Amino acid sequence: MTRISTSERFDKLDQSVDRQHFEVLNEETMTVEVGRYKAGTSEPKNPHTGDEIYYVIEGSGMARVGDETYGISAGDVVYVESGNEHDFFNIEEEIKVLIVLAGKEEPAAYTMREETEE
Repeated sequence: MTRISTSERFDKLDQSVDRQHFEVLNEETMTVEVGRYKAGTSEPKNPHTGDEIYYVIEGSGMARVGDETYGISAGDVVYVESGNEHDFFNIEEEIKVLIVLAGKEEPAAYTMREETEE
């Protein structure tokens, strides 16, 4: 068993002005991160080679997965199947998420797309 404090990881993330993600756990079959998306921004993401789960800890805004768009808030789970483009946009309150990435990503596959106006 491994216990990791996400609040400590969020504290480290809060101390960094230019970082949006901080790794919590990195194992052979999955990576877990905490993420922060600031209010008034959009966060486009490239498709990945593994499935992803975003658990919204706090905040609100919109999420797009493929062709579907959803309002999100604290307590919601966003599931992204492998290969789907996905975005957080119209972020009303800063969003903090716990991210579970299945499988291993190549660094080049885990990059941000250009921001789009919504």
